[in-house]
Amino acid sequence: MATMTTNNMRKASNVLGKRCEDTKKNMKAKMKRAGCETYKTVSVIVPRPYDSGDDVLTIGYQGEMFYFLRGQKAEMPEPVAEIGMNCGLL
Repeated sequence: MATMTTNNMRKASNVLGKRCEDTKKNMKAKMKRAGCETYKTVSVIVPRPYDSGDDVLTIGYQGEMFYFLRGQKAEMPEPVAEIGMNCGLL
């Protein structure tokens, strides 16, 4: 059984942080790969639940994964935000 050490947690957090940056930087390309070339962008504040230690919100849309930092304002495609709202994540 694997044990999460502080070092492992830092590495995982670092990887997810890079994925958040990648999502922000390559949003248009990710949406195009998901089959949605035209979309509206909405501004939302990604909540940080009190009972969760997760720093990153992950939402999947048409085979593409989108990563957003919790507790911060994010610009996200409307279809992705809709999934988050329907699931009670936003």
